[in-house]
Amino acid sequence: MRTFLGFALLMTLSVACVKVEEPPFPEVVINIEGGSGNGTCLKCDAAAMKGRVYRVTRLEIDEPDVFASILNVMWQGDVKNNILNVLIVVDDAVAGTGTAFEKLSLKLGPGWRVPKMPYVLPPPNDETPMSDMVTDYCQLAGMSLDVQLDPYHGTQCQFKSTAPTSLYFHSGPKDAPLICAPDNFPSNNIPISNMSIRMSFNDDCSEVKDGFLLGCIKVQDADRICMCTGDPGACEWDKKPGATYQPDALDESCHTACGDMWMSFGGIVRALGLAPGCLTPEGDQGYFVQAFFDATMLPEDKFNQVSSDDCSQH
Repeated sequence: MRTFLGFALLMTLSVACVKVEEPPFPEVVINIEGGSGNGTCLKCDAAAMKGRVYRVTRLEIDEPDVFASILNVMWQGDVKNNILNVLIVVDDAVAGTGTAFEKLSLKLGPGWRVPKMPYVLPPPNDETPMSDMVTDYCQLAGMSLDVQLDPYHGTQCQFKSTAPTSLYFHSGPKDAPLICAPDNFPSNNIPISNMSIRMSFNDDCSEVKDGFLLGCIKVQDADRICMCTGDPGACEWDKKPGATYQPDALDESCHTACGDMWMSFGGIVRALGLAPGCLTPEGDQGYFVQAFFDATMLPEDKFNQVSSDDCSQH
């Protein structure tokens, strides 16, 4: 329940707040003669960047402060246990002058891992870090989207998306998802649209630092998201698309679409009286979501380049 209710609380609290403008990067002066300051990534090589894969290792809201520590602990636990996997794959990097890259082309989307099960991996012993329990990760088939980034603040090694994009938030393998949303597209995911991304790198580009995303979840999509009221994998479900999702009976709709142990995310939002605060690219009303993130480069042998439903194909 941590991932699902954590996401629901994240969304309900985020939309309850006044929208916060993304904080500006501090000005960074690049020493062209040698060395590099924080975030300048002068040691990065554009040719070596192509094909690199980063896994998001921190994802947290920045406000409201009174709830942030609770929500962030939820998120971090699911990230650490490899239940929540967001992968950033570098398709191309164009070398720049005065900055490492003139352009970055990425694929952004959800992933899963091997071992496929159990959802909650057993705790590691003192000699085995959590990262060593996963043999490899892959992108879930058909759920990653292209993102183009240009330098942000000129010559600094910080980048911002050139156009609104989307992110399909999906936990679990495709044949055993931990979100039940059979009427969303793609099914069983939380679609975030009209999304802007900003991120920077450390000196050798082994880490993504101080990432920021701001997006919009359509009200209708939120109404069709059903969350398990138990621990990951505890809720039996029978996906039945075609429920009516009436605003005054959303939990009942989730029971019809997914099973008796599922509750409506949209119902939580509506029960708190939270008003929509953004528009999707199609002009539909939605709820703001904003978060900060970091990511760490995966070793080459930890990434399966074949996208699949559960990382079983090679």
